[in-house]
Amino acid sequence: MSDANAIDPADLDTVLRVLAAMDSMDEEHPDFIAVRQATARMFKAVKKSRRLEKRAVIAEADRAVVAATATGAPDRIDDETRGIPLAARVAAPVAGELLKPRACYICKKQYTQVDAFYHQLCPECAAFSHVKRDARTDLTGRRALLTGGRAKIGMHIALRLLRDGAHTTITTRFPRDAVRRFSSLPDSADWLHRLRVVGIDLRDPAQVLGLAESVADTGPLDILINNAAQTVRRSPGAYAPLAAAESEPLPDGPMPDIVTFGHTHDLHPHMLLPASGHIDAARVFSLAAGVDSGAFGENTRAHELAEMAMAAGSSSLERMAAGTAIDAGGLVPDELHVNSWTQHVQHVEPLELLEVQLANMTAPFLLISRLRPAMAASTARRKYVVNVSAMEGQFARRYKGPGHPHTNMAKAALNMLTRTSAGEMFETDGILMTAVDTGWITDERPHHTKVRLAREGFHAPLDLVDGAARVYDPIVRGENGDDIYGVFLKDYRPAAW
Repeated sequence: MSDANAIDPADLDTVLRVLAAMDSMDEEHPDFIAVRQATARMFKAVKKSRRLEKRAVIAEADRAVVAATATGAPDRIDDETRGIPLAARVAAPVAGELLKPRACYICKKQYTQVDAFYHQLCPECAAFSHVKRDARTDLTGRRALLTGGRAKIGMHIALRLLRDGAHTTITTRFPRDAVRRFSSLPDSADWLHRLRVVGIDLRDPAQVLGLAESVADTGPLDILINNAAQTVRRSPGAYAPLAAAESEPLPDGPMPDIVTFGHTHDLHPHMLLPASGHIDAARVFSLAAGVDSGAFGENTRAHELAEMAMAAGSSSLERMAAGTAIDAGGLVPDELHVNSWTQHVQHVEPLELLEVQLANMTAPFLLISRLRPAMAASTARRKYVVNVSAMEGQFARRYKGPGHPHTNMAKAALNMLTRTSAGEMFETDGILMTAVDTGWITDERPHHTKVRLAREGFHAPLDLVDGAARVYDPIVRGENGDDIYGVFLKDYRPAAW
């Protein structure tokens, strides 16, 4: 022990002599009170120091347990920064035991045993979620329309539909990127001929009506999943590589059917590319791959973008610093201090308000309205409409924060559409319509806040597959005879509106 802070021996003798004299002193004497207060502060400081040391030991041990899981891995913020299905980091079904109990994300009960995959679920909810992740059903011969099926949750929903036998139409603003993604998968030969990719901007009602007419003209429809949504409006520069890739030719080989509506392709350079030119798409491609841009042909760069978006680590902090990051959606991450997720009503731009309402509420309404006859014409026992909603649209909450009121409005409207029309649609046409919350998968907060919280130990509790499984669940259950309609599903169970 260092003597740097040692008390002078004479002073120490004085302290001990004073303390020894305290036994015979009146407790109400001012000197006794002064000494008591001084010693109390000392003991409180010692107790606090020991308590903090104990907490630090517990926190460090618990961090190690969480770090051994898939969803709590230190290099994972959310699935915007990971891109591929997660895998458990340990062979055993349990990552370890927490010293300090914490609340389960789903059931809110306290738990200490941590699943090898899910860092924020109790053993019971983790086991239940593992079963749901792998749920399948036979959809051979069925026809499905999925909006927003190019990337992230939408892509995983599309793959479930295709691998279960459905003829699937997906919509996206970037159809060529979608084709590159799906055709690159190892099992694409099994289902690529049943995939139709539609290039469309759902913020344009005329294009949405054209899509509905096109789908209806091809015959009865069994499944409609309204997944596409705008949550946070990204900066124009975020789309630069993706927009550039849309102008490049597709590779040779088997391709799905591709259709475009309106001016979807023509609008990319004008509406999405940055006027300032501060994002160099070719530089992102070449630096991320570790080679000079001259080594790439145009088609190769587009292929690289699709590969990067589906690879782990493509949006790491290191790549962000180097200007070469690409997230799971194929976008350049916005490194902003403020976005519309944290904005109050007076700060949300009118243009963003309109875009959100058109994509999140108007487009689903038009598709349900115009495609209902095609769904009624299906001879299947049950038909399905799944409206991908969120907890933001829920009224039955004790507290509602002031952020992103425009997205809350849109999801609340989608919930009301479901609640209003589901009963009649089931009774008349056998259509099961539900609203589904995907769970907490993506952290929408501004970049700097998200990174800070990740360094402090926050990680989204679920992954993309969990979100897709929640959306797909009403279909699986319906095919098994469990008719669910007119409800808002949270973690696979009906929740309050």
